[in-house]
Amino acid sequence: MAKSTFIFDGNIGQLPKLTFQPANERSNGEPRPLLVFSVKYDRLVRSDDPNKRFEDKGGFWIRIDYWKRNAEQLNRLLGKGMRVRIEGELRLDEWPDSDNPGQMLSGMALTAESIAILPSRVRSITMDERQQQPAPQQQQQIPPQYDYDIPQ
Repeated sequence: MAKSTFIFDGNIGQLPKLTFQPANERSNGEPRPLLVFSVKYDRLVRSDDPNKRFEDKGGFWIRIDYWKRNAEQLNRLLGKGMRVRIEGELRLDEWPDSDNPGQMLSGMALTAESIAILPSRVRSITMDERQQQPAPQQQQQIPPQYDYDIPQ
């Protein structure tokens, strides 16, 4: 079955929430990080109104589930209102309504494969210093008694 990928730009609606799910075989016995947040997909089109350049026509909120190892790092970087580009598998999700027991709510959800921070409204970026790589090991010489099969 083919997987459908959805790529979109939008703004983060609330601070991401990081939780750790129980370990399983795929996680090699380690708890799995899960970063959850919502993003407003804004479908901007040129406006007929001369006072507006663009207007939102049919945008919607999408819950993002991100299961990658760098979820902790992204949790420190992402903030409310930040512009991001998300790529992943889109699906319709259902959950129980906490205000009306017995009722179900539905909405769009996406399991993200990648998350990129877009430069809109970013003031500065601070990079960690690059860590030194260990010196490469010198190649070992083949003992002379075994060099007879090496072409000259």
